[in-house]
Amino acid sequence: MLKRSYYYLLATVTLSSFGDVFGLLAMEWIVYELTASKLAMGAMALCFSISEVLFRLLGSPLSDRLNRGKFMSGLVVIRLAALLIPLTMSIAGHLHIWHLFIAAALSGACSALFMPTAMAVIPGVVDKHQLIRSFAVIDGARNASALIGPALAGALIALAGSLPTLGVNAACYLLALTALLYMPTIHQQAVSNVTFSFKKYIQDIGEACSFYRKFPAMLTIMVMVSISNMSSIAVWTMMIPFVREVLHKNAATMGTLTSASAFGTLGGLLIISKLGEFKKRRVVMLCSLATIGLSYVLLGAFPSYPFALLILCIAGAAGPFFGVLSSSLHGTLVPVSLQGRVNSIRFLIGGGLQPVGAFAGAAIAERFGIPTLLLTIGLLPIFCSIAASFLPNLKFLDGDLSKLKKEESFS
Repeated sequence: MLKRSYYYLLATVTLSSFGDVFGLLAMEWIVYELTASKLAMGAMALCFSISEVLFRLLGSPLSDRLNRGKFMSGLVVIRLAALLIPLTMSIAGHLHIWHLFIAAALSGACSALFMPTAMAVIPGVVDKHQLIRSFAVIDGARNASALIGPALAGALIALAGSLPTLGVNAACYLLALTALLYMPTIHQQAVSNVTFSFKKYIQDIGEACSFYRKFPAMLTIMVMVSISNMSSIAVWTMMIPFVREVLHKNAATMGTLTSASAFGTLGGLLIISKLGEFKKRRVVMLCSLATIGLSYVLLGAFPSYPFALLILCIAGAAGPFFGVLSSSLHGTLVPVSLQGRVNSIRFLIGGGLQPVGAFAGAAIAERFGIPTLLLTIGLLPIFCSIAASFLPNLKFLDGDLSKLKKEESFS
């Protein structure tokens, strides 16, 4: 029963991620074709990021208080409804840019709660010694979708336009919803206690935040993730203008570059799943962060298509060494009853600077050019990893965590 639940969850995440790739690329391409403005693309990313940040904070208790399977199903329905706004308006010939902004905001709000809830399910449906591999498989499935999806989406946009691409996204969401509806019941604590109390709601958020007070090194880790994600969102928001204006290529090339990054990520995940547990987690995570930053610097210094394929593949391969280890640390140290709330706060911290990265990156690219943006934004993760290497509280990340968990267990 537990294995079936995990595989249905895996199918849901995979289908949702595959659809996201098609929908995101299609909407970004539509915005660029309608406006040819980097600031407009930054504004759409800002709509997504702001709603994502707000709902990660305000909605963090929901994944622990509600039935997680039903909650995820509801989120998929809302995401499908959000996608239908630009899809139907485009079919009717009345599509405006604000339709895309509304869809992005709704999608961001649902995304804020969907993945933390999915991640909260994993520790309850797999054995503890399988946590790293289970998180790696989920991340691998997401990135396999990101590997195949962009090339197919880019080719579909080049051949048939953005409308059929949005249709593929809708079909994927319907299949993901079907997988969720057939998933065996997920048992969790306190699902029946759904009486709303504002005081209790705030207390739930406070309990999630208390995890980072008990484990300050994990807060440091998430601050580093936030800086890295700010850099990444600044780069990827400007990737379509980079392809069109710097590389002078089309939508198919955009899909190929995204697939190169996903291919590298998949390779990194395969290595992690083979190696299993790491003892020197701190060194691995900091080197991963520095490699991502260096990749962006090199991409700005040598902007050519073959080199971009190579460098984005390397950056993609470096990412999972930080991400999977962070997920496994949270899965090990966070009590099951707090998994949903802590994951929401975790993603909130990790994505808190993304709105800044999205709009500031667009403004820098508009004013100084995309290569300058890549050169400057890549320095942030490098400096961050160097500074973090001198922090003594990160040493606890190495070695056996079971004793630490017992000492700092929640009452």
